[in-house]
Amino acid sequence: MLGFIIAALACTGSNCDITNLEPGASYPTYAACQAQLTAKAPSFKTQLDERRTNGRTVEAICMRETSTITEVEEPYDVLDTAIVHSEASAGSPFVGIVESGQRALVTGIVTGTQWVRVLLPDGKSGFVFSDHLRRVGGAKPSAEAAAPPAPPAAPPAPPPPVAAQPTPRTNPLPTQNQAVAPPPAPRRADEATTAVKPPTPTPPTQTPPAVATGTAPPPRPAESNGREFRDCENCPIMVAIPAGEFTMGSNADPSERPIHRVHVRPFAIGKFELSVAEWQACVDAGACTYKPASHDANPGRRPMANLSWEDAAQYLRWLEKITGKPYRLLTEAEWEYAARAGTATRYAWGEEVRPGRADCEGCGPTHDRARPADLGSFPPNAWGLYDMEGNIAEWVDDCWHSSYQGAPAGGEAWRSASCGTHVLRGGSWNNPPSDITVSSRNFYDGNVRYPGNGMRVGMTMR
Repeated sequence: MLGFIIAALACTGSNCDITNLEPGASYPTYAACQAQLTAKAPSFKTQLDERRTNGRTVEAICMRETSTITEVEEPYDVLDTAIVHSEASAGSPFVGIVESGQRALVTGIVTGTQWVRVLLPDGKSGFVFSDHLRRVGGAKPSAEAAAPPAPPAAPPAPPPPVAAQPTPRTNPLPTQNQAVAPPPAPRRADEATTAVKPPTPTPPTQTPPAVATGTAPPPRPAESNGREFRDCENCPIMVAIPAGEFTMGSNADPSERPIHRVHVRPFAIGKFELSVAEWQACVDAGACTYKPASHDANPGRRPMANLSWEDAAQYLRWLEKITGKPYRLLTEAEWEYAARAGTATRYAWGEEVRPGRADCEGCGPTHDRARPADLGSFPPNAWGLYDMEGNIAEWVDDCWHSSYQGAPAGGEAWRSASCGTHVLRGGSWNNPPSDITVSSRNFYDGNVRYPGNGMRVGMTMR
């Protein structure tokens, strides 16, 4: 079994190189590697300083050993827009993106995994999970071409958890610029311990396919150039969602009742939660006022956290202004419709939590209490949407109501004359599994920032 090594990560912008600082040395766990990295940090200083040339940033990191790569040179169709990593690991740095509907050149297959190496148009190379690709005129790539079948390489185990202080749901609330890792946002006292499966929903008018199957996509809205689109270089990647009807809510908690039918019109939704880099573009333009205190070394991969509802609204006003498109927050009904992706279970993948499906407190061994997982670290749902459950709690447009009694049936936002609190959906990385179901609801004051809260972009489709 592959272990972990201490390596130097040297980056100029998004172009990164990795060099083993201890050739021949390997550690069985991520924690053991981190302990050695801390102990040996002074001895690595000279090697790191030598690599800090021409403005490059350099740091020592622990990473999983690289598997053998079988060299190939074959064209593949990109079935689904996906992040390209610097290494064959979901935890490695961001290199670029392969876009749905385009063609990519696969230059290597990582033996014993489902990772392949691709050559990007700008000349950079990186690794992408093979589920996103299909060989031109053939099947998806896999490690079977070079070795017996094997499961995907697991991402590095996280460092020891950081202790968190309990935070009450009610006031006093966190300060505006709180930057510490948040504790789980507590659920209501009347939370039920079991969930009752809601009635099976009527599928959408056109049911989108499972990701990377190669089947026909749902109807394409006239203003998008395909099922996925992006309106500017720094804009979020959007996914067009077809109209449909579904059953909203559950019997798991009083706030999720009564279960009711909702019709949703076509709309578009961010493929990923908003990233630090996307937020920074708004800050650089002078349109977003909140500036995170710490610099993130991997802004294209890190979800933007510690946002208030008002911060989210500020970002969307800027995005609408520069694109001329009707960007907005999703409604609560749209969010749940997109998260379910045609399913009627507690999670988009089934009734029970499964390791490797989402980031939450209790979702699996890769959980790190100090921070959320990088964007795209877990499989998407059937509509190609990542991290709808867990990772970062996402603001929606609706005002908070303690139940669905009187909720609109047309998928629109449910507002109030006086609206100090707004709804959050999906839960965060430090919430328990019961708080990240597709029906779970939470709320917070709209003018207060909290480290577990962020956003996902929506858009009205004409």
